[in-house]
Amino acid sequence: MPVRPGNRTEVPTVAEVVTEASAICDPEGADAAVRGLIDSFEDDDRPVTAVEDLAGELTSVEQGIDPEELNPAAEMTVAAAVWLTTNPDQEHEREHVLRESARLHFHGDPPPHVAEWLEEMRVA
Repeated sequence: MPVRPGNRTEVPTVAEVVTEASAICDPEGADAAVRGLIDSFEDDDRPVTAVEDLAGELTSVEQGIDPEELNPAAEMTVAAAVWLTTNPDQEHEREHVLRESARLHFHGDPPPHVAEWLEEMRVA
């Protein structure tokens, strides 16, 4: 794993952030679209800092898996993965990751199906 200059904090890989985000958004591992994201990126060992448009890349794959964009767990997996790229030490703070990644990814206004899902996940 590459090291960030100056602070020795390890930079996560794309596979690592997608896997962590998937565990946060689909802890049971039951969602097929989330599983598709894991499968799509499981061998991606690029450091997240080396990907020019990670959000775009993840979103593109998610849209290929869920063209209707109606799977909130998959959408939030993308959001959480992107958020975890700059907050890798927070992966054990599930509610915080979900709340902050939704705020960032959807600019504070998640679509209704995602907002409902967040409520079901007990994220205020």
